[in-house]
Formats: sequence, structure tokens, C-alpha cells
Amino acid sequence: MLASLKRSFHLLVSPDLRWYVLGPLLINISLFSALGFYIFSWIPDWVSAAEGVFPEWLSWLSWVIAPVVIFTVVIVGISTFNILGNIIAAPLNAFLSEKVEKVELGEAYVAPDDRTLAEEAVHALIREFRKLIYYLPRFLVVLILSFVPGVNIFAPFIWFAFGAWLMAFQYFDYPLDNHRHNFAASKVWINSKPVRSLSFGSVTSVLFMIPGLNLFMMPLCVVWATLIWLEEKN
Repeated sequence: MLASLKRSFHLLVSPDLRWYVLGPLLINISLFSALGFYIFSWIPDWVSAAEGVFPEWLSWLSWVIAPVVIFTVVIVGISTFNILGNIIAAPLNAFLSEKVEKVELGEAYVAPDDRTLAEEAVHALIREFRKLIYYLPRFLVVLILSFVPGVNIFAPFIWFAFGAWLMAFQYFDYPLDNHRHNFAASKVWINSKPVRSLSFGSVTSVLFMIPGLNLFMMPLCVVWATLIWLEEKN
């Protein structure tokens, strides 16, 4: 799995993918910069609000509360970014995933049934909204759990696990959809490989937290997920 991650970095800067990476990259940088600015500007207020929940005699817990709130906010922000970013970049990410397969397989690549560019763009957007409908109830459950006394202590870990699953579901769906797996079949494939899916999601979630690198994460995730899918398929 780490070998495919290394290969993903190489492909990301290769001439073969240069123009396919550019679109998702620009969307990633623009959205992440804007969303990151607003989220981090709100962190002091959220930390103060969280500290205000505790009585004065427990004020010494502030050193624990602040990191927990910050970590939770970052994970929630990354999850939100992935949902919004992939809705905007869905057609471009689908084309990028397809190009990765062409580069890796060469003459062995077998194209699925052709769609026109317009059909592909419309289909990709519909698929993203289908995923959004699937995500939202689960997102709300995790959000509610974050406010349940006792359970909210584990909120950062719950959000991290949810974010890792979201990453896997979001990015593995691109090669699956390119090969005409319907939404139900895509869910079955991803859920049938929990270790591989959560490992991918966990690593990408951590990489998203690295300043600078996070600006390149959307196209990198598409490339890496496609490489992993090719490994599993074969």
C-alpha cells in the first residue's frame, strides 16, 4: 500500500497526468484556502464555548479541552471540504482516475462504454449528490454524538473514524464508477474491504493535516485510490 502511495506522488508530477491534475489541484487550493481560513478563525470562539461548559473548579481541564476541540474542528473541516470539493471537481476527478488507469495499464487498458463529455459531467455530478444523500444522515449522527455528555469525550476519535471512512468511500468510488459499478455495487466493494479502506482513509486524513501538502491532496487521493483499486482488481 505504501508503494502505491509513493507511486502516486510520482504520477502526480508526471507529464502524463499534468493537465488532468491541474483542474482538481486549482479547485483544491481555492476551496481549502477559503474554508481553512474561516474554520481556523472560529477556533478560539469554539474553544472558549467548550471551556464555558465546565464549572470553574474544573478550569484546569482547559489544557485538555483546547487540543480536543482543535482536533475535532480540523477533522470536521476536512470531512466538509471533501464533500464540497468533490461535488465541484467530480467530473475532473473521474477523468483523472481514468487517465491513471490508461497510464498504468497501457495497451492492456480496456475502456468502458463511452459517454460524451457532457454525459460524463452530468453523471459525475448526479453521482456526487447521490453520495451526499448517503453521507448526510451519518454525518448528522456523528454530529449529535459529539454533543452527548460522556460520549463527546471520544468525539475526536469518532470524527477521525468517520472521516477515514468518508475518504475511502469518496475516492474509491471514482474508479468503480468509471467501470460502471452502480452506487449499490460500489458500496458493497468498499465495505467488503474494511482494512484496506480504513487504512487508505486514515493515512489520507493524516496527510490532509500537513500544511502545504494538504493543497495537493484531492488529486493525490484520486490517483492513490485508483492505484489501490487496480491492485485489488488484479
